[in-house]
Amino acid sequence: MSKRTRTPCIGICSTTYGDEVCRGCKRFSYEIINWNSFSPEEKEAIWKRLEKLKTQIMSSRVKIFDSKLMNDGVKKYRLRVKDDLNDFSKAFEIIKQVSESFENLNDFGIELINKQKSLKDLKDDIEIELYTLSKAHYSKYFLEPLKINKII
Repeated sequence: MSKRTRTPCIGICSTTYGDEVCRGCKRFSYEIINWNSFSPEEKEAIWKRLEKLKTQIMSSRVKIFDSKLMNDGVKKYRLRVKDDLNDFSKAFEIIKQVSESFENLNDFGIELINKQKSLKDLKDDIEIELYTLSKAHYSKYFLEPLKINKII
């Protein structure tokens, strides 16, 4: 297991406004509230869920042709992308940070599958899809079991 001590928080929390899933980091409200009391295994499970969803989203949108170039580009442009993320999660973070200042991702060893889409539009699409998938995950694995337990 990796030694991730940081939080997925990106400083844009919508749970304070009543959202059950944060529009910023995509964690569930109870995960945000209880983060500091979670065990390392519980935190890692949350990180893995977020990475799995990002990988699912990005694998149909980008081709990573050079991981080293991606890591070098992150350092060169001083982006806030953690080393312990998988390549698709790194690509997700790169697009979020450079979508308005770059026209393509060649400097990062990334190629868009749909070359007709702008990086800004792609950024908007992946953010919406991650939020939608996170809400669906919350509903299926948190709300539904609560409903079932109340019936029994």
